[in-house]
Amino acid sequence: ATTEIYTLSLHDALPILPELKGVEPRALQSIGIIGGGTMGAGIATAALLAGFNVVLIEMKLDAAEAARARISGNLSGALKRGKISELQFKTLTTVALEVSINYDSLASVDLVIEAVFEEMDVKQAIFRDLDRLAKPGAILATNTSTLDVDAIAAMTSRPEDVLGMHFFSPANVMKLLEVVRGEKTADDALATAMAIGKKIGKVCAL
Repeated sequence: ATTEIYTLSLHDALPILPELKGVEPRALQSIGIIGGGTMGAGIATAALLAGFNVVLIEMKLDAAEAARARISGNLSGALKRGKISELQFKTLTTVALEVSINYDSLASVDLVIEAVFEEMDVKQAIFRDLDRLAKPGAILATNTSTLDVDAIAAMTSRPEDVLGMHFFSPANVMKLLEVVRGEKTADDALATAMAIGKKIGKVCAL
């Protein structure tokens, strides 16, 4: 029942675009994020505030703890501004957020957003791993602002699930989200990315 409700809410959030008319977004409750720097932590913050469960991946324990601190700091700002309660803050930073150094933690998420630095070799290696680890039907998104999404998608056996979701930093504040269609991106993957963007309070540009 929870999934069905969430699917309907995503459908309601889908921007009106002629090319996506009649396309149903995929059910989505959990988001994985690779990279816990300013960008990744900002995306995580926005997703948590929108009601998604978040799994954030870093490479080392100290980086993971730094990422958790960044997210907590962002959420503390929301608490001080009265956007969330103290109970919500505790829930978001504990129950809804998992920070891990193990890629296997992404095995059950519905969407993965890669948010590491702009180097093609690094991003391609990540997407080779995601192709092996992510569940069937999971959407695999890159936050790249300059690199070829199709070259990244080519590292997977499921380019239909790959697209770009380019946030602007700090991602929990800046409103614009560029959604990039790859040559083989499926319409329902695209519709899901657009709906998620709107649900987390972004102005989505396809």
